[in-house]
Amino acid sequence: MKKSLIIFFILLFSCTASAGISTKKQDILKLIGTTYAPNGKFAWIELNGEDYGWTREGGNVGKYKILIVEMGKVIVEMGKKTLVLVMLADTQFEIKL
Repeated sequence: MKKSLIIFFILLFSCTASAGISTKKQDILKLIGTTYAPNGKFAWIELNGEDYGWTREGGNVGKYKILIVEMGKVIVEMGKKTLVLVMLADTQFEIKL
């Protein structure tokens, strides 16, 4: 009886330990805008609430590197992880001068 009770507790704790909640911090990247200029392509990115302003293609935003900037889309890389940031249709606007 004791042996089966011990085996039950070992199985119970080993199963619940593997199904735990992840405490890994995840970054929140937000693409504010993209633009082309005579001196390069720029992206305006916000990382975890911190505004990085206009950053040139090839520049760094925190621990992320901006690889490619296209209108409304930016590809960033951190180590082996590559992310594509896309602006939502409702957040884009055009200023006419």
